[in-house]
Amino acid sequence: MARAPRYQLIYDDLVERVRSGQLAPGAQLPSESDLARQYGVSRMTVRQALDLLDSDRYVIRRQGSGTFVSEQAGPGRRLNRLRSFADEIAASGGEVTSRVVSAETTKATAEVARVFGVSEGDMAHRVVRVRQIGGTPAALQDAWVPYSVAPSLCREPLLNGSLYRTLSERYGVQLRYADQSMAAALLSAERAEPLGVEPGGAVLETCRTTYGATGEVVEFTRSWTLPAFPFLLRIDAE
Repeated sequence: MARAPRYQLIYDDLVERVRSGQLAPGAQLPSESDLARQYGVSRMTVRQALDLLDSDRYVIRRQGSGTFVSEQAGPGRRLNRLRSFADEIAASGGEVTSRVVSAETTKATAEVARVFGVSEGDMAHRVVRVRQIGGTPAALQDAWVPYSVAPSLCREPLLNGSLYRTLSERYGVQLRYADQSMAAALLSAERAEPLGVEPGGAVLETCRTTYGATGEVVEFTRSWTLPAFPFLLRIDAE
């Protein structure tokens, strides 16, 4: 496996320091020059890492003052880029784990067939998981994958519990982009039970269709996220 770019390694290290509490909200980061010396890289490489941290709202840059850890570096899912659930989680300080409720190769529903461009009843993979942060249920995800994309998907465990990582590393799928919608909803009894909460509670329901390198659909997922784990989105001015 190719080694991650140096700016990514710096980004990962600084994010871990935020998660561990070594860098608290409001703390000032060392200057670009100091970070470059610390990591043994150029200032340009440090700037790339800081750009990514800024984009993901881990830090705030204040002209003439420096770079500071964001006060909003708390639990949440960031939607700035197409990533797995674990990578979407902001600096929550908790371990992200998955509990598989079911994994089966089954007949596509009418909705799934329409999204995949196949016939209703054609075979597809369905993986239902409870995503947990620090052992606490955060979201229920109902994911469908075309059979042709990953023929043996449900016969082997997901890599580190990650569907995206499994598709990428085991089946060579190149994720390109996703279309996603969000709406408020109330939990049905069927969906509340695996989350360990009472039915009727408010959740954020999302629907995501993910596309591969040539524009083919590689995943269709509905998920229900509890209010304690909000979505965070950075919106830039035009």
